[in-house]
Amino acid sequence: MNDYAEPGGAVIDGAKIPKNLLGCLTETDFSLATHETLAKALEQDGYIFGRGLIDEGEVEAARNEVFQRLGEVDELEKPFENGIFSGRSRRDHLHLDRGKFWESVSSGRALRKVTNGSTLHNVASKIFGRQAVGFDYLFLRAVPEGRFTHLHCDAGFFTRFTDKVLTCWIVLTEIPFDKGPLFIVEGSHKYQDIKDNFKGFDVDRDKEKKASIDADPVAFVKQRKARFLSAIFRPGDILFFGMYTVHGAFEHHAADSRIRLTCDIRYQPKSEPLDPRYFGTELGGTTGAGYGELNGARPLPEDWHIR
Repeated sequence: MNDYAEPGGAVIDGAKIPKNLLGCLTETDFSLATHETLAKALEQDGYIFGRGLIDEGEVEAARNEVFQRLGEVDELEKPFENGIFSGRSRRDHLHLDRGKFWESVSSGRALRKVTNGSTLHNVASKIFGRQAVGFDYLFLRAVPEGRFTHLHCDAGFFTRFTDKVLTCWIVLTEIPFDKGPLFIVEGSHKYQDIKDNFKGFDVDRDKEKKASIDADPVAFVKQRKARFLSAIFRPGDILFFGMYTVHGAFEHHAADSRIRLTCDIRYQPKSEPLDPRYFGTELGGTTGAGYGELNGARPLPEDWHIR
């Protein structure tokens, strides 16, 4: 499988993923898709993966907009559009409120044209078979070397008012395997024990419980006789998946110091109740702490928290 034949391959938490546990995400041609075919793909696979769905110029504009802001706080080397991590940060020196700074970065006009523009709105509406609406609250991630995301599903964050929510992961930079792409655990949307464990769970209210799945990822996948499904992602690629689909991100271990830039947005039918934490202005986010609660709000040299 050529996607996995590059140096370094897929790694998570320092452990290399065996090639026999890696598989390719199934690609969907959105230009030919109908509501019925998209709904069937989501039910069958737990995700819908599309190549180059977002216009290349719009992606470039959004990426450069974010990189400019990171460069202004000394987290990227010049020229900023190359996305080279400096290893430094003046973010806290220049901005007293991390959350306000990250909210302003996440509110950039070019980024919002990608996340909340007509392309994704129309695709989400086609998936649901009715008018969709994108969350106003975004999860923008600039990822330097050494970061990865633990196994988890999204139900505990976004299903307080409705479970008819989909995550859309948007690729803004090239993401080969050594840059830590997102992966989905094959068939995990049908794991009844995962649904039973996380249905009704709310990260903010049920503080004694973690959203992350406390298991070694390789052992988890082996036990389920499954695979890690991923790809070499390119700018403009998107991945929709449901609230009980187990996923994570491989470790960014590339040696070129380029950061990985992605953004999550959630979509739901417009007719479903809207969670005020994520819609409107002065958004509280999952815990009420606003954008300051996100790993993205932390200066790039600072380690991430785990929920």
